[in-house]
Amino acid sequence: MTAITALSVTVALTVMNMTLIVPVIPGFADEFEVSLAAAAALVSVFAAGRLLFRFWGGMGADRFGARRVSIASTIVIAAGAAVAAAAPEFWLVLAARAVQGIGVASLGVAANQYLLRITPKEVLGRATGVLQTGIVAGASVGPFVGGVLADLGDLRTPFWAQAVVGLALIPVILAVVHDDDPETHTVRESLAMAAGLLRRPVFLGVMLLGFSLFFLRAGARNALLPVYADEVAGLSATAIGGVVSASSLTSVVAMLPTGRLVDRVGRKPVTLAGVVLVAASVALYGTTSSLWGLLAVSGLAGLTVGLASVPLPTMVGDLAPDGAEGIAAGVFRMANDVGWIVGPLVLGAMADAALWGWGFVVAGVPLLLSGLVFVWAPETAGTADLDPNI
Repeated sequence: MTAITALSVTVALTVMNMTLIVPVIPGFADEFEVSLAAAAALVSVFAAGRLLFRFWGGMGADRFGARRVSIASTIVIAAGAAVAAAAPEFWLVLAARAVQGIGVASLGVAANQYLLRITPKEVLGRATGVLQTGIVAGASVGPFVGGVLADLGDLRTPFWAQAVVGLALIPVILAVVHDDDPETHTVRESLAMAAGLLRRPVFLGVMLLGFSLFFLRAGARNALLPVYADEVAGLSATAIGGVVSASSLTSVVAMLPTGRLVDRVGRKPVTLAGVVLVAASVALYGTTSSLWGLLAVSGLAGLTVGLASVPLPTMVGDLAPDGAEGIAAGVFRMANDVGWIVGPLVLGAMADAALWGWGFVVAGVPLLLSGLVFVWAPETAGTADLDPNI
């Protein structure tokens, strides 16, 4: 597990680096004299670049090795950050963010592919829990560090820091990631393997659960909760940040023990328990409007999200054909990205209509429906005996 821990720390630093610029995005609306909607496009183009290159990043990791893809992706991310930091026009910042999305897509899938390649199936849940902990921890710390850097410098300082840290991560990746000989699949063979995965009902079920979980996480946590805490609870910006961060902190606490649980009792029972508990805990947001009440619900929601987040990528590893781990991870993460994009749109519209209580309930509906369908899926641990047509 030493290699997995080192990989998790590397991923944590990478995710922290990518979230440094979160606090300064609204400020670009003033600096470039564009609308808030245009500034929000900095998030959208990043997500679009990430979505479009998940599969190709996974295929690249299978064909050329996670090490090469990770280094190339890190260089792309750092170059995009430097361009954004020096950009004289807003459209150039947008283009740089789209390029960064491409780099992040490839880097994330390469890390996932490497994890699946080096981890025995019997401890895959534990290893996935370690990696997921790094992702969430990095995402939790990054915005705070970025805000401090912006206060010490200006709006562009986090972008410059992102470029410097990105380049500094290259020797870390060289030290941590050591590929075996990569596969030699052609593009046509890679597409055929992806099509084969998409014909498996159990893999489609895992993708649907991933979409639904990210629909809830991005929609309820990022779009609905901050507005609810402001409009209904009347909390300050600092208090809102604390409420949102509480869920991330408890997710970190939950992921390592969840990984051990997934290996011990199976992927499916942990998934189904997580589905029900996540939907129920998020629905509780609409029942309270006090700071302490929202903090308590956020803490509970974070624990349940941690419980639901580990078994899904573990099942992807169970189902991935040998030599196509990157392709499987890429396709699965594409479903997650779609949920990340759609969730804020749907629940943001409910926030505009002031349908707070119903919004938090609706956030969990796709997840509950996906879980209901998944009741009939087989356990994926020990897939050597699992019918490939299931």
